[in-house]
Amino acid sequence: FFIKSAMKTDSPVVGLSSASDVDQALMNESDRLVVIRWGRNGDPMCNQIDKLLESAASQCINSAIFCTVDIKEVPDFVIEYKLYDPYVLLFFHRRKIVRVQTSSSEETYIDSLYPLTKKSLYAMVEATHKSVCIKQK
Repeated sequence: FFIKSAMKTDSPVVGLSSASDVDQALMNESDRLVVIRWGRNGDPMCNQIDKLLESAASQCINSAIFCTVDIKEVPDFVIEYKLYDPYVLLFFHRRKIVRVQTSSSEETYIDSLYPLTKKSLYAMVEATHKSVCIKQK
């Protein structure tokens, strides 16, 4: 319910403003990936990655939903997920973190050191979604 109602907003990227919102996003999405950008809203690197997420969202609509979490506003997950970089992208499927399929390897997360483009993000989302779908069969 949460994700479906949130997707009716003007933005293709859902801002999660509490630990409960994060939990709901992860619980309510069973088929698509939930890609969360953890960082500080207003940080230039986060702003840049948020624009990238917005630009890729329509292409990835069947395989992922993109969310953002401001770790100053929602610090609950900082230690658990080791959120110390300017931003971190974590991919979840059925409430569990999944390894991200990049063009050269599998990664636990994507951070500010990984060069991202709309094309590479789309490829990552599609490859990771395909991988988790194969594993659940």
